[in-house]
Amino acid sequence: MPEPVLTDPDQAKDPRWQQLVALISKLPPDKANKLRELLSGDGLIKASSAGFGQVLQALELRRSDGERAAAEPLMRKICTLLEPFLVNDDSDEDAGTIRRKSLVPWWEASMAQSAALRDIDQQYQRAIREKLTAEMERLEEEAMAELSRRARSLTFKNTAQSIIEDVRRIGTVVGGGTALAKALREIGVDGPPSRPGIELDELIVRRFGKAYEALSADHAFDPVWLGHAVMNHLDKPWEVVSLIHRVTGCTDVTMLEQTELAPLMDRTMDQLVAVAARAINAIKEAARQRTAGEIAMATGQANLYFDLAESIAREIKLERASAWGQAYLTSRKSLSDLIPEKLEDFEEIITDFTDDWAPDTYGRENHPAYLAAAAAADFVGAMKLRAARHGFGMPFTALERRLQEALGRSVKRPRPNEPDPWPLQKRRLLTGLRLI
Repeated sequence: MPEPVLTDPDQAKDPRWQQLVALISKLPPDKANKLRELLSGDGLIKASSAGFGQVLQALELRRSDGERAAAEPLMRKICTLLEPFLVNDDSDEDAGTIRRKSLVPWWEASMAQSAALRDIDQQYQRAIREKLTAEMERLEEEAMAELSRRARSLTFKNTAQSIIEDVRRIGTVVGGGTALAKALREIGVDGPPSRPGIELDELIVRRFGKAYEALSADHAFDPVWLGHAVMNHLDKPWEVVSLIHRVTGCTDVTMLEQTELAPLMDRTMDQLVAVAARAINAIKEAARQRTAGEIAMATGQANLYFDLAESIAREIKLERASAWGQAYLTSRKSLSDLIPEKLEDFEEIITDFTDDWAPDTYGRENHPAYLAAAAAADFVGAMKLRAARHGFGMPFTALERRLQEALGRSVKRPRPNEPDPWPLQKRRLLTGLRLI
C-alpha cells in the first residue's frame, strides 16, 4: 500500500515528531482534514520518514476522533474491533491483516451508499450527547450488521484492488460483531499488534480453544479470524501451528486441510516461503558485499527460516503429496542448494583476513576485515549446526579442514613490547566456526 516508507525507524523517536503529533490532536477537525489531504500526495509519501508516517497516521485517526463533534465517533468505535488486524505498511500484507489506509475509503463508501448507516450514525451522535449507553450499544450492533452486509456490494472508482480486498475482510470481521469483540477481550488480543509481540502460552491456548468453540457453535461468523488476531499478535507468528495442533488435536495434513483453521496453516506456509526468499537474497548479497553487517543479516535470515521450518515440522506431519508439504520441501531445497554453493565465498572472507593479517593493521578488533571474517565464521558455524537436518552436510568436512589449516598458519608477530591480538582474534574465529 502507498503508506509512508519507514526508511529509518529511529526517526520516529525524534521528539519533534511527537510534538507535531500532539499538535495535530488539538487541531479542529476541518483543519486536520485539510492538512491530511495536503500531506498525502504521492511524492511526499515516497520520500517520507518513519516520523512523517506517524504524522499521517495521526491525521487519519483525527477523522474518526469520537471526542469532537465534527468527527465520526461511530467509525472510531467500529474500528476498535478491527485493531487486532490493522497494519500500517504493505510489507506486513498478509491474508489475516487489513491495511489501515483502507479504513477511510471503506467508511466513506459505506456512508455514501447506505442511507441506513447514515441514519444510524446520526442516532449514535445523539445517543452520545445524551449519554444513552444502552442505545449506543444497540446502534453499534446495527451498524456492524449493516457494514458487514454492505461490504459485499460496495462500489469504488479508481481504487486499488488491495483496498477492495480489505473491504471484503472488514465486512467479515465486523460481521462477528459483539461476539468477536468479547472473544478478543477474553484472549487478550483486542488491541493493535505490537513488536515484539506476545509469547504463545498455555493460557492463550486455553482461552482461544474456548472462544473458538463458542464462535463455531454460533455458525454466524468464521472463527478463523480469531486465529488471525492471535497470529498477528504473536512474537513468532508461525507458533500458531502449535495452537492449531492443540485445538484440533490433529497432526495429519489431510484432516487439517478440512478444518476451519486451515487458512492459518496456509498463511504460515506463505510466511515460510517468504522467509526463505529473504534468506536467499540476504546470502547472495552477503557473498557479494562481504561486509560484517550484510553477513550477519544473512545468518539471521537463514536461522529464522530454519527455526520456522523446524517449528512447523515438530507439530505437523508435512506429507510430500500435500500442498503444505510441497511448500516446505521446495523452500528448504532452495536454501540447501544455495548454502553449499556460497560457502567458498565465506571461506574466502576468512582466509583473506588470515593471509593479510599484520599487527599494525588487521590486529585491531574493529578492523572491517576482522569484523567481516568473524561474521563469516559465525555464518559457517551456524549453517553447520543446521546441515544434517536440512540436507546439506557434506561440504563442511573439507571446509573445516581447510579453515583449520588456514587458522593454524604462522603469522607476522607484533613489534617488541606490543600486545599480540592475534590469539584472541583466532579464538574468536574458531568459536564462530564451532571448532572449539
